[in-house]
Amino acid sequence: MAEPSRGPPDRDSHGRDSPPAEPLVERTASHLGRLLPLALVPLATALFRVRDLLATGRTDGFSLRASFPVYRYDLWNFVDVPRAGGASVALPFSRLEPLTLLVPAVGVYVVVSGALSAGYFGSIADGVTTGRFEFVANVRRFGVRMILLEAVVVAALAAAFLPLVLVPPLFVVAILVVLVLSYLYFPTVYVLALEDRGVRSAAVRARDLVDRHRPLGFFLAVAVVTALCSVPVSLLAHAGPAGAIAAAVVAAPLGLAFNVATALKVAEMAGVETVG
Repeated sequence: MAEPSRGPPDRDSHGRDSPPAEPLVERTASHLGRLLPLALVPLATALFRVRDLLATGRTDGFSLRASFPVYRYDLWNFVDVPRAGGASVALPFSRLEPLTLLVPAVGVYVVVSGALSAGYFGSIADGVTTGRFEFVANVRRFGVRMILLEAVVVAALAAAFLPLVLVPPLFVVAILVVLVLSYLYFPTVYVLALEDRGVRSAAVRARDLVDRHRPLGFFLAVAVVTALCSVPVSLLAHAGPAGAIAAAVVAAPLGLAFNVATALKVAEMAGVETVG
């Protein structure tokens, strides 16, 4: 795994960080070909939600959904699942009412999702820094840390949204809190893999990088581009069950591209050298 730069990033004559030789879009495209097998991960996480796929395919409409560069991208970052009404937080195992079923289901989700993230983000980090990757080796290397990070995120979301059951008007406040925290700590999962850090160390490092580089423009730009992409992807997803499956296939490399672009941006912020 790549080591962080020992000194500050190169700066121009005015003391500003020197821009990379190529635009981020071009650098992302140059890595995407060799990392394309990793698109199987967002494809799998999309297809795992069979009930949501069927419901989406049977419903007319489209989505305009902006997604920030916080975690893995798949179909459900571009398409809203049809709901009977009201606000909801979607999980891969759909809705489970009894607490006796919900708790173990969340536990299984955290372990499986964390293991997938270990192989996925570890391989992206390897791919952009060395030009090669081993998915299984990264699952072994980062598995425990990614599962722990996943558990922390799930617990934080529960702490933010469960009080809404008692006080629904707090919904807007909870959304704002989540958005602010998402911006302040979005590099965490990437730093963990790029610099081989523990969860706490990665979170502290991510917060420091955001403070120093203030990547709000990038953070918002990703949201805008994902919103634009969501329209054609969601139109395909609502074109019957076959369309929903096709949309999942289309969204998988698209989601991978957003994750690779974010990894490259975080590597640039952290002074981690990447290959061409």
